Amino acid sequence: MIESDLKLVLMGGMMKPYKELLDIFAFLRCCLGCKVNMNRVIAGMDWQELYSFASKQALLGLCFDGIERLGEEYPEEMKRNPIRRELLMTWMGKAQQIRRQNMKVNAVASKLFSMLREDGMRCCILKGQGNALMYPNPYSRTPGDIDVWIDASRERIMEYAQKKFELEDDIRLQHLETSLDGVPVELHFFPCSMNNPIYHARLQKWFRRNADLQCSHIVGLPDGAGDIAIPTMAFNVVYQLTHLYHHFFDEGIGMRQIIDYYYVVCDFYKVYQNSSKITPSLFTIKEGSTSHPDPLTLRGEGGNRPTRCSEPLRSKDGGPSKVSPDCAGWDRRGVSGDTDSVSCSSGSSITSVSSAFTTDSSASTALDVVQRELKYLGLWKFAGAVMCVLHEVLGLAEDKMIVPMDEKRGRLLLAEILGGGNFGRHFTKYARFTHQSMRKKYFLKIWRNMHFVRYYPAEALCEPLFRTWHFFWRMKNKK
Repeated sequence: MIESDLKLVLMGGMMKPYKELLDIFAFLRCCLGCKVNMNRVIAGMDWQELYSFASKQALLGLCFDGIERLGEEYPEEMKRNPIRRELLMTWMGKAQQIRRQNMKVNAVASKLFSMLREDGMRCCILKGQGNALMYPNPYSRTPGDIDVWIDASRERIMEYAQKKFELEDDIRLQHLETSLDGVPVELHFFPCSMNNPIYHARLQKWFRRNADLQCSHIVGLPDGAGDIAIPTMAFNVVYQLTHLYHHFFDEGIGMRQIIDYYYVVCDFYKVYQNSSKITPSLFTIKEGSTSHPDPLTLRGEGGNRPTRCSEPLRSKDGGPSKVSPDCAGWDRRGVSGDTDSVSCSSGSSITSVSSAFTTDSSASTALDVVQRELKYLGLWKFAGAVMCVLHEVLGLAEDKMIVPMDEKRGRLLLAEILGGGNFGRHFTKYARFTHQSMRKKYFLKIWRNMHFVRYYPAEALCEPLFRTWHFFWRMKNKK
């Protein structure tokens, strides 16, 4: 995206001044660990505006870590343009609150996973606490609800949920809503949906094809909070893009979701950059292997670190499940690209498995397979927009992009992110549709999605049709 085009996006009526946003983007790159000269940025930074931006985008914890880093690396510059004490104390309090929330959600996620596994329900935790493990400080990511994908039929999940949880009257196509120990929980029949029926059907086939492996990829949560299964990195590079695409048309997406995907893409290249071919031998796990990298070190936690490992699960439905290959090389900071063997608690001497990429029978590069999947699922154009935002805002190198940048769609996506904030809750245009009644929101969403027809015609035109069908489906299936 050339500078003049970017300036047009950032200087829209509801946007902040151009220079101010560039300073904020530079600060975000610093928070992510990129090498950025912050002397000029610190001198001109409006800390109150930065706080407002971080609050709107659900980035207060991550940005506070960045403030601490600036205090260590640029003490003199910070003295010349200090943060007001009241603002600093407020920010610190919010960061501590986010930390406590993460600790609680970690404990509940582990409890939920253990309960489901003990009851013979194979599952994995989507996004959320799994994404937090990608961050330099897993406690800095603002948590939300717990999304758990259960690998079972809709009927069996509903029967189980009615016995174990207090359910709301409403049922959605892809999940049930409940809570556990005060934390909102969504029990997913499948991870995500799409508005276009053709791409939706393809997506569900892709989910079913890769479900088994995702429920076997076991990781340890920070400070001994317990174990959960999360999707493999190979799965996430496609799935989390689909999730962004869905929310782009539904409510909107914010910078927190974009940063999540930044880490997913970085991890993808860390693991596969030295792997030219995806073959069965690449995902062969040998007992006693010691190639697992050092796990993440939590800053200020005295060596208490989350671990990543996979194990065969034994459910009441059958024998052991497969072992994930992606437990090797997951740590962004320690990966060398070696995924030939990993340390696992497997009882078998050799276990050959397939990744989310082995949907193609021929040996291919990891990137080639991802690109074919994105085209097959109708995600190519949106992926280009996301790559553009990752590059312009977070500094993602062009050689790490999963598809070429799409500057036209990237400008649209960036404007929506800056205008709407986290899940579109701060939109001032579109008549603040997220705060309206259900009936008014229905028509305002149609109006909003008509702005996207020229960019994503298939998904935008299908969105009101899908939403209308879904409304009547919910009425029919309401408890």
